[in-house]
Parts: sequence; C-alpha cells; structure tokens
Amino acid sequence: MTRIQRGWQLTKQSWAVVRSDRSLLVFPVMAAISALLVAAIFVGGGVALHSSTDSEPLLIVVLVIGAYVLVAVSIFFNVALSACAARALEGQDTTAAEGFAAARGRFGQIIGWAGVQLVVGAVISILQALLREGAGAIIGAIIGGLASLAWNIATFFVIPAIALEGLGPKDAFKRSLGVMRQRWGEGVTGSFAIGGLIFLVAFLPGVALVAGGIALTGSSDVLAAILIALGVAIFVVGAVLQAALMAIFKVALFRFATEDKVLGNYERAQLEAAFVPRRGRAGSI
Repeated sequence: MTRIQRGWQLTKQSWAVVRSDRSLLVFPVMAAISALLVAAIFVGGGVALHSSTDSEPLLIVVLVIGAYVLVAVSIFFNVALSACAARALEGQDTTAAEGFAAARGRFGQIIGWAGVQLVVGAVISILQALLREGAGAIIGAIIGGLASLAWNIATFFVIPAIALEGLGPKDAFKRSLGVMRQRWGEGVTGSFAIGGLIFLVAFLPGVALVAGGIALTGSSDVLAAILIALGVAIFVVGAVLQAALMAIFKVALFRFATEDKVLGNYERAQLEAAFVPRRGRAGSI
C-alpha cells in the first residue's frame, strides 16, 4: 500500500468518527462565524479610526490586535474540537459544552500559542518580502513556502498537546517537534489526503459555481445569484468538514504516537504504517 493510500484510509476512518458524532461539526461552524465577526469588527473599526484620525500607525495597531484575536479564536475552537474528538474516539458521547469547557481550561495556553503563531507568521512574511526585494519574487516564494512548510510540520501536534496534555506554548512545541522527529512518516501525507479530497469534492466545485455565477452576471442575474450562493455554501461546508477531519486525524495519531493507544475504528496496522520513518530521515525533520 502506498503512502497516499494509507493516508486515504486514515481519512476514511476520521470521517467515520464525524458521522458517529455530528456535534464535532459545531466547532468549525462556530469558528467560521466568529472569525467573520472578529474580522468585521477590527477591519471596520480600523477603517473608521483611520478615516477620522488619518493615522496609519493607529490603523496598523488595530489590525495587528485583530489578527491576534483572530488567531486566538481559531486556536480556541480547535482545542475545543480536539478535546471532544479525543472523547469521541474513545467511544464516549460528547457535547459542545464539554469542548468549550476544555478550551476555557486551556485559555492561558491558547492565548500564548496565538502570540507565537502571530509572531512566526509575521517573521516568515517579512522574510519573504526581503527576499523578493533582494533575490526576486520566485526565490522569495520558494524559501517562504519552505519555511511555512517546516513550521507546519514542526507544529503538527501542538493543538492536541495543548488540548489533551495542557502544555504551554514552549512545551507543546517541543512535544510536537519531538513526536515528529521520532515518528516522522505519514502525518503530513495524511493531511494532504484530507485536503486533496475536500478540494476535489467541495472547493473545486464551489469555485466553479462561483465563477459560473460571475460569468452570468448581467445576462441572468437570478441564476447568477443562485450559482454564487450555492458555490459559497459548498465551499463553507467543505471547510467545516476539513477542519473536523483534520482535528480527529491529529488526535488519533497523537494518542497512538505518545500512548500507543488505538482509538476509534482505526487499526493498529494503519497507525503503525502512518509512522514508518522515511529512509534516511529517522530522527529528523
């Protein structure tokens, strides 16, 4: 069985957990709604302040604060989802209230990790901008993309470490990095499998419908509006499903890697195959 096939099998097992406990979908839905509200408040407030004061530094401060809140909100809901996913994988009934309670109990760790994510993201963006100026757009994009990929790999298990073990930002990062170094294998491939599936069944059709609606604007406004609304709805549903599947996938792999537990409908052989080190890469990222 190839790496992609193993990743696909893990994706199907994650979907089985979602089907057995639909309450897991509450968190990505609420995360999307909250993100829209936060963005509207801070972007709207920043524009209004800039219009009344004509102060660009004040606008930048408001937008940075908004970005931090946005990241913190996303992490909060991901921690809540991961906590409930762990219970669902163990066959326990879960509720949204339990997830929110778990996330509130990790509030300090959440806001700390949000700060780390914001700073690292800013550093990578600045690096890309500097490289574009000195080495060209293509080199900047390549190096910036590699830096983002390395960071995403190193932090793959940070959210489960916060949700399940209550670790702070530094310890959660070390925990995630340590697991990836020791168990480097199909974690990233599995996430690509989930993303690829959602892209094919939701994101791609959604974009096609929106594009078709835009093309029909002016000739058939009613049909155009219907296509755009349908495309956006499909896109949103896909994003919700991807968030839920990824959280379950990460929790299942994290518990297996750190506690040797096989949860849910996963099979030991599947999870063991998911962590077969790549040749020549064991012990490193």
